[in-house]
Amino acid sequence: MQKLTLAVIQHHTAEGAGRITDWANIYGHQLIHFMAPNNELPNLTNVDGLIILGGPMDVVENPRWMQAEIVLIKQAVHANMPIIGICLGAQLLASTLGAKLLALPQAELGWLPIKQADNQVMQVPQWHYQGFKFCNSEVSITASSTAWPQQMFVHQRQVGLQFHPEWNAEQIQQLQHAFGEDSPFDVNNEKDKLIQSSQKELEEWFFHLLDSTFK
Repeated sequence: MQKLTLAVIQHHTAEGAGRITDWANIYGHQLIHFMAPNNELPNLTNVDGLIILGGPMDVVENPRWMQAEIVLIKQAVHANMPIIGICLGAQLLASTLGAKLLALPQAELGWLPIKQADNQVMQVPQWHYQGFKFCNSEVSITASSTAWPQQMFVHQRQVGLQFHPEWNAEQIQQLQHAFGEDSPFDVNNEKDKLIQSSQKELEEWFFHLLDSTFK
């Protein structure tokens, strides 16, 4: 695989790249981190793709820094650049593609199942109160949950994930330290064999997605 330079756009210091770093190290890809709320954004001519991470803010707040980020995402989509957006990142990407963002009837918090288009069920970490809703045939919905029917979408070379496949045990521990009781995860439970098995399955699935998106 060709060695790539990928921009990782963060929205909170505690929400890092997680296992994306492990994947990048396997292939020798370079990850360059940008903190969007600090008005740090990449020059698209200097990177091969975007990875847009989550954060505790809502898209409807739309501060000036977020407006600039949305402009960048629109430019990247127009150039058909490979993008993976996660949680807030997926919502930002979805909003540029015409989706509505709606409050969930019930927040999705903790380890929860999603069903993929091939009917495979996978346990994933969730932490969100809003979801994207497409009524657009140009976008394929490829995963759902009982709480919200649109958990993952694909548009050309862009992928949006409402859940968090990048959150390995170390990343979840960082979230616990940063957010305390507000975190829906118990670090001690991360040692449970079922969760460890889910983490392993999630890593294999996510690495395959990263391989196919950034190729």
